[in-house]
Amino acid sequence: MWFKQAILYRKAVLTQMLETPLAALAAQCAVAWPDGGALDAVLRAHFATVPHTRRLYVCDADTRQRSTAVAAEQSTDQRRGHLLAEQPYDTGTLPFRGMVLTSVFLDEETLKRNIAAIHAVTEQDALLGFLVAEFELEAIPLPQSAFTGAAWTQYKGDPAIRSTVFDQRRSRSRLDQHIDQVVDTLDGLMREHGIYHVILHFSSSRAIFWVYDDPYSYRFHGVDEMLDPEIWLAYPGRPYPDRAKVAAGKIRAVLERFKALRESDENIYLRSGSLNIMNGIVGLTFSCDGSHYLAVDEFLDQQHPFWT
Repeated sequence: MWFKQAILYRKAVLTQMLETPLAALAAQCAVAWPDGGALDAVLRAHFATVPHTRRLYVCDADTRQRSTAVAAEQSTDQRRGHLLAEQPYDTGTLPFRGMVLTSVFLDEETLKRNIAAIHAVTEQDALLGFLVAEFELEAIPLPQSAFTGAAWTQYKGDPAIRSTVFDQRRSRSRLDQHIDQVVDTLDGLMREHGIYHVILHFSSSRAIFWVYDDPYSYRFHGVDEMLDPEIWLAYPGRPYPDRAKVAAGKIRAVLERFKALRESDENIYLRSGSLNIMNGIVGLTFSCDGSHYLAVDEFLDQQHPFWT
């Protein structure tokens, strides 16, 4: 799944960001290990060396907290003596050396999403315990990943709808009646007027547009509005986006393929189709309530398993 790739990518970035400063701090903790007060002093003295951290503390090899929880605002002894298993996150496999990241968890004090990094504290390859650093996710400047939902994905719909699909027949909607003119309009709007995402709802004869200049809003249009020659005044001319993953010349081919899927069968037919030129994804929902999401090039490839 693409989102798993995105998660792994950001965890790798976070690991690269934290491994070196946490390793250095773990080495300082090993020197101060016999003295709990000295451990607290080390954490306070080196708190700023761990970027974006919210809280630092140390546990022994049995995962029992033996230091103060040192924070930028206020340190506390409240959790001293508590086990890591009592914390609101899944530690997974604790490291005998190096660092691991925990699962994301909800901090009970701030009600914000956090993640923790756990680094082994060792002395001559013997495990002394663990250094734990907690972070608020929104405070960490993680980059956007290059991963998108480009792999062909299928979702089954409502079983009640699937079981009666052969008892229903496609009704010709106003959008079906004017589909060629609508395709002409959408092709022009997407290539030359800043529309980057379109959803066509065939059965209800409406469309939803997202505009490149105003990406946080969307606009509804019925068939009459899409056929109105003055619709071009509502969407001023814009150059085709450089960042688009779909070549402008492929837009009409996708829209024509929507028409073909709509008309290919009277029982199993396209109910809605979407095209996003920025991420290159086509979305399809059929009369059986099943949905597909796939890359434009896959969608246009007649040899793709989707067509068979």
